[in-house]
Amino acid sequence: MSFVQQPVSAETPSKARTEQLKIGRFLIRRWLGTGLQGKVFLAFDPVLERHVAIKWLNPTGNDKPSENREVFPSEARIVAKLAHPNIVPLYEAGLYRDFPYLVFAYVEGMTLRDKRLQNGAIPVQEALPMFSAILAGVACAHAQGILHLDLSPSNIMIDTAGVPRIMDFGLAKLAGMDAVGCDDELRGSPLYMSPEHFNNHPLTARSDIFVLGLILFEMVSGKSPVPTENLQIIINAIADSELDLGDMDRLGLDTRLQTVIRRALSHDATNRFADAAEMKLAVDELLELLEPDDQGVDHSTVMFLLKRLERKSAFPALSNNLVEINRLTEENNDSNADLLTNIVLRDYAITNKLLQLANSSFYGGTGHGVKTISNAIHRLGMNVIRMTCNGLMYFDAMKDGDQNLKDTLISSFVSAFICRHFAIRLRHQNMAEEAFICGMFHRLGKSLTIFYFHEEFEEIERLIKTYNLDDETASTRVLGIGYSRLGMAVAERWKFPETIRGSIQYLGFEKLPKPAKPVEIQQQIATFANELCELAANSPVEQGPLRLTEFSTRFSELVLLSPTELVQLLEAAFKKLKEFSPILGLELPGSPFVSRVDNFLSTIQLPPEPEQN
Repeated sequence: MSFVQQPVSAETPSKARTEQLKIGRFLIRRWLGTGLQGKVFLAFDPVLERHVAIKWLNPTGNDKPSENREVFPSEARIVAKLAHPNIVPLYEAGLYRDFPYLVFAYVEGMTLRDKRLQNGAIPVQEALPMFSAILAGVACAHAQGILHLDLSPSNIMIDTAGVPRIMDFGLAKLAGMDAVGCDDELRGSPLYMSPEHFNNHPLTARSDIFVLGLILFEMVSGKSPVPTENLQIIINAIADSELDLGDMDRLGLDTRLQTVIRRALSHDATNRFADAAEMKLAVDELLELLEPDDQGVDHSTVMFLLKRLERKSAFPALSNNLVEINRLTEENNDSNADLLTNIVLRDYAITNKLLQLANSSFYGGTGHGVKTISNAIHRLGMNVIRMTCNGLMYFDAMKDGDQNLKDTLISSFVSAFICRHFAIRLRHQNMAEEAFICGMFHRLGKSLTIFYFHEEFEEIERLIKTYNLDDETASTRVLGIGYSRLGMAVAERWKFPETIRGSIQYLGFEKLPKPAKPVEIQQQIATFANELCELAANSPVEQGPLRLTEFSTRFSELVLLSPTELVQLLEAAFKKLKEFSPILGLELPGSPFVSRVDNFLSTIQLPPEPEQN
């Protein structure tokens, strides 16, 4: 059942309509559709001044108002448990004329069904990312033991930003609780049902997978694999045998994509993906395999953005200096040390900061024993000087950006302090200085976008706020590649070592595996530090304990820290930041990032740590 047909005006109802229908406090604007369970209306919430979709569960058959007075439908209890950007959220529930109504977010856009009818088959490179997002929403439900059982292109909205949003959980059930197909009553669309629906077999997450396979087939081929002459033919085709999927060969679909679809549409449920999370892994792997090669769109986009950067003021000079520093420090010898000294001495500000750091407690200094760059190289080594100069030169070039950039730089320095401490704590002392730089450059792509592509950055931020997207998804839509891909491309251009380039890579939001190689350790340390800073800056304090617990679980294979230990780690990093901010030239007063993190650290209430036996 579609909650959306056309975009709506934000105007309030005409005053002449004094008898306008209301459900609760909501002003009904118009009817949107009718389904098995009731009617759906577009309504206006005068309190929060927003449009909503109201689903009123109108009486049918032998239903009586008294039977609905105290009990809200299972859909309300189920959707209330789900919070995911690819699921249409439930705002509230109530009773109207003794029958329940549910208030959902109103999503402007079109259904996936309408998109296919308008445009035909969706190109694979567009369809797979969209389908991966659909799987992410279903996986959220499956992870909580919830089966949708009414998935169809008509129940998936594509909003105006292109984000798929799953809706209508009216037939959803908890796995194992009365979830059995039935021959004598069909509820939902027979065209999007699994064999179990018709064979009176238990309905499981694999039943949703079958329907997801139908949807994916339809997206990339433009048609259903199920013959649609009449209801009995539909039932027979799905219930009795394997579907004819020969159109995939005739359409020339990639064989790896065909394998995913065929597995999802297996008549034998045990051969399908176990749930949406497992199917998403397969689709995401497929996306990586189908990425354009060096002559493809992704490469062209990278080259286009790099050319734009090279035309920006001061960027070529910065690039040349960083390339020279990294080239000269590849081999540790005296002649290269002299050349490196000359590069550093070109910039008085960098020279001064480097000498202050060399004499500070950061590098174990006790005063002003290091008075020249040559002394600093001799004392700290070429590798440490390379790392320090890379960071100082880059951030000195960015220091005159707007407040968004300043906050990003401050956050990066906090992350760098965490990384350095963390590497030492994990007994990787030899990786400590490199970990510092990995943490500092983890958000290189975002920093460059803020400074050099400000209009694109503002559009990315708008998408994030309006559609609840993550940085990587929103930046990909605006730039053509994500922040991480841009950062890695620039780091490669600057001749950064593999570990630093790798630490910029986007690692998603799932629990991370145990790292084995140095590049994997640095990747996870840099991601850990930057995400911890983001968590502290952007999480409501009351949600802090839960967010920290989830964060700890995500990185438990790297290190297992309690919420209390994570807060202590942040406090130590901020203490370091405030100690070294004068040397680094960071202005902390007035920084929204610093203010938000300070508030988080000072007000969060954590449960007491369990006593150690």
